[in-house]
Amino acid sequence: MRSAGHILCVCSGLLACGATAQTTGTLRGRVIDEVTNAALSGATVQVLLTDTVFGSATDGEGAFLFQAVPTGIHRVQVRFVGYSPVVLDEVWVRAGKAEELVVALVPAINAIPAVEVRAYAPMRLEAITSEPLSVERSLRYPATFFDPARLAMSYAGVASTNDQANHFSVRGNGPANNAWLLEGAEIVTPNHLTNAGTQSDLPTLTGGGTTILSAQMLGGSRLLTGGMAARYGNALGGIMDLRLRKGITDRRAITVQAGLIGIDLSTEGPFKTGGKASYVINYRYSTLGLLGAMGVALGDEAITFQDLAFTVDLPLGERSDLRIFGMGGSSSNRFDRKDSTDWELDKDSRDIDYTARVGVVGALFERRMGARSHWSTTVALSGNEQQRTMEDIGLRSIPFFRDSAALYERKLSAHTVLRGTAGERSRYRIGLSAVERDVSKLLYGLGERTIAPLVRPYGEWSYSITKELLLDVGMAYAAYTRNGTGVAEPRLALRWTIASRNRIALSMGQRSQVPHLQSFYERLFPPFFDNTDLGPTVAQDASLTFEREWFERLQMRATAFVQRLVQVPVEVASLVTDASASSMLNTWEGIAGLQLRNSGEGLNSGVELGVDRHFQRDRFMQVNITVLDARYADAAGEWRNSRWNTGVIGNAVVGREWPKQKDGLKRTWGSSGRFNYTGGQRYTPTQSGMLAVVEPYSAQYDPTYRLDLRIYLKRERQGRTGMWSLDLLNATNAQNVAYRYNDRRKGEEVTVYQLGLIPNLSYRIEF
Repeated sequence: MRSAGHILCVCSGLLACGATAQTTGTLRGRVIDEVTNAALSGATVQVLLTDTVFGSATDGEGAFLFQAVPTGIHRVQVRFVGYSPVVLDEVWVRAGKAEELVVALVPAINAIPAVEVRAYAPMRLEAITSEPLSVERSLRYPATFFDPARLAMSYAGVASTNDQANHFSVRGNGPANNAWLLEGAEIVTPNHLTNAGTQSDLPTLTGGGTTILSAQMLGGSRLLTGGMAARYGNALGGIMDLRLRKGITDRRAITVQAGLIGIDLSTEGPFKTGGKASYVINYRYSTLGLLGAMGVALGDEAITFQDLAFTVDLPLGERSDLRIFGMGGSSSNRFDRKDSTDWELDKDSRDIDYTARVGVVGALFERRMGARSHWSTTVALSGNEQQRTMEDIGLRSIPFFRDSAALYERKLSAHTVLRGTAGERSRYRIGLSAVERDVSKLLYGLGERTIAPLVRPYGEWSYSITKELLLDVGMAYAAYTRNGTGVAEPRLALRWTIASRNRIALSMGQRSQVPHLQSFYERLFPPFFDNTDLGPTVAQDASLTFEREWFERLQMRATAFVQRLVQVPVEVASLVTDASASSMLNTWEGIAGLQLRNSGEGLNSGVELGVDRHFQRDRFMQVNITVLDARYADAAGEWRNSRWNTGVIGNAVVGREWPKQKDGLKRTWGSSGRFNYTGGQRYTPTQSGMLAVVEPYSAQYDPTYRLDLRIYLKRERQGRTGMWSLDLLNATNAQNVAYRYNDRRKGEEVTVYQLGLIPNLSYRIEF
């Protein structure tokens, strides 16, 4: 303790006496003003246990410390005069290392009792609809494989496109419509094996087999799906807003996790004892070959990957902080052609070699400008390099075709923002984001390079009309400087709290996304076509959300949403007709050689219903269902089903733990299950003749069903946490359709299925 006032514990006598027999852990953190990042001294922090309460007051630096908290998942409540109290429903205290929190409080209206803000209520300023991405949930939910993108697939409105990869669709938008942010700056898609789960088997710039950032590195990250603030742009679908956690500062700690999927090593701590500067380093190496040796079907491919991620946090005086971060990884998969007697699919006659590298390096500088404002700037350089070569052997075993494809992307991104308070009722943000995107691609001997800068100044103003009613107003302008096009992006949100347990949120606004440069050639042998004049696609969004807290930790949320898409790139002509049915809303893999114009439309609408029972009394539950309709209009104005019009998306996650404490050892058995139902994707039926007229996306694959299971055993001794776990992806080995194609050898339509049962046995230890 740095001072006598650092901690004032108010614990019950019985707890103090019984704590010696329990396995305990350390919980520490800081309480700050959400706007200015100023430390809040004297804030009350309480750990709400089943039968008692841990209490503490923050010191002059806003810090608090609990050194003997029983291990487990607890609620934490933070209160401070003049601020709305915050309740964090799922804080994981374990024996292996200290849990560190940063709790940001929102100023309340003076002289009016504050309204309690729950961790997952729609009172945050980021978005009306957002979901947490945390280390603890990635361990508790089944078959996430420590991948934040696979964790995101548990939430309402989110549909997986293929079990083999982490590509996902949000509210009827394709994977190419999502964006990834790291510490506020836009980055390339940080994924290994981006060709995984695609029909073309070509590199993409959207998702992949797994994220190169282990969930071990996450801190305060979220998936944003709707009602986003003006600071968020260049995405029509969801946004993965990733934040990295700060390393612990009380001691050095190590985490080791090994399983059939891979090996995960992490170390963190202060640079020197008693210092405030800290680091986190995480390394992973794949061991997927072990699954192949066990006979698990992985598409007959030899898959490898490895990655490294780090953060370094350096205090610069009393008012400034510097964070340096980075991550990088490499991956490959190799498919060797089979003996001609075993050929069943077109792919069986091919040698395919795929390699990729991806990396990010950046820095975040923060400075508290005084009692009312805070300034931060993030700069990040990210890149993605992918190459694929293929050799095809004919029916007579004579090499007749060799092809190569390459896709390179670089992003130089910056985000700077000044935020502060203006009076006792209002807050503001004034910021600027800029991205220079450099994309090069090669396919079928055709290549091109495109540099496309985007600059987005924005402003946000939040005003507390009453203690129950909050108004958010924002405006941004997306300037696509490459061809001088731009889009104004107004945002408006009203958030109304009724009787403390009911909340209504109304959101409307406009956002945009620059052209998908990876999905088409901009210029191909002029004057055949020229797409250099394409501008951003515009989304006009509106949503209405009702949220009710029925009981403690049990919440219900219902959202109705509609999204109108305009200025969609569509093909203006084809070789057969004057108007084509092709729309870039349906494209996310491969490269299309099309003449495009911003004349198409799209319409996504639906309803999301969800019930979330946060971890309480060793149980948790999350159930949600989404009913949606996704359509697009082609160049002729004809409306059709989009590729992503699955109709229904359903997810259910349930779990329970059985803890037992004896002789300084706490054993906790746990199990969880996740059931997913998704209506089948739309596809275009196989054309039987050259002149046959086929309605695009008129057919639909069968719905997909998948049950994932997780069984685990946590063993906690003082200062150490070990965990055995068994995950079963697709535990029932359901045969879900991946895609269909017309096989050139068989002369018939062939169905390719998604992955079957995938087990992952792993052991994790923290000390």
